[in-house]
Amino acid sequence: MNWKVELSEIEKKKRFFLEGIFDKDGIELDVGFCRFLEPVRVKMVVAKTKDGFTVGGYVHTAIEHPCARCLEPARVEISGVIEALYLPESMRKNVKEEKLESLKNIIYYHETEFDLSERIIEAIVVAVPEKVLCKPDCKGLCPYCGANLNEEPDHKCDKIPVADSRFEILAELKNKLKNEEV
Repeated sequence: MNWKVELSEIEKKKRFFLEGIFDKDGIELDVGFCRFLEPVRVKMVVAKTKDGFTVGGYVHTAIEHPCARCLEPARVEISGVIEALYLPESMRKNVKEEKLESLKNIIYYHETEFDLSERIIEAIVVAVPEKVLCKPDCKGLCPYCGANLNEEPDHKCDKIPVADSRFEILAELKNKLKNEEV
């Protein structure tokens, strides 16, 4: 579906609905590229206001995101909200007032065509949790060798570094004694 809207269409209809599938393979996040596991379903309404127009709606999908503890792929359900107010560039206020308004999602325009796909991407990015876990009790990775502690719950790492090099001989003796017990 084409997510571009003409200003003349907004002026003429005053309000109209857009509904469809956002056709992308995935999205680039701070952790890298996360692919969509299901279609990105979008419902949006565009409405004329006194000075500009508003865009509101919803985005629903699921993405594959690495777990914050073990780095295994985790499924994340996304239910994002689309909210934006578009105002003409001529309404831009001074810099001081603009900083206060930056907390609102105001987009100034001077074009006659608008690509609303940026609002869809924004809604997805904002809906991704700060910390994604594959499961609530994920044990993560061994900090010394990188073993997945979910797959090896009884993991005992032999690569634990000695905090003080003067104790290396004692650490070697401890490991030797531990190996002899087995």
